[in-house]
Amino acid sequence: MKDHKFLGRSSGKRFCIEGINVFDNKWQSLGKCEIVLDPYDKRPYSFSVYQVVAGTKTLTFAAGRFRDDQWGFYQLAEDQN
Repeated sequence: MKDHKFLGRSSGKRFCIEGINVFDNKWQSLGKCEIVLDPYDKRPYSFSVYQVVAGTKTLTFAAGRFRDDQWGFYQLAEDQN
């Protein structure tokens, strides 16, 4: 399992990565998944990898829903970008 950096949780209305609210943009699936650990209870989850293009920035991240229905966001480990 790779060491992906936990970026945070969201109810699904707003979450910013590098100053960009990802919920205001179209998410393009990259067709792969990554195993991540919930930072609180350490349960593993399989989250999809997405890319968002906003202006001149391209963001790549793993995201999915935890058991409590909150979105979780992870920065991929360096060898994944």
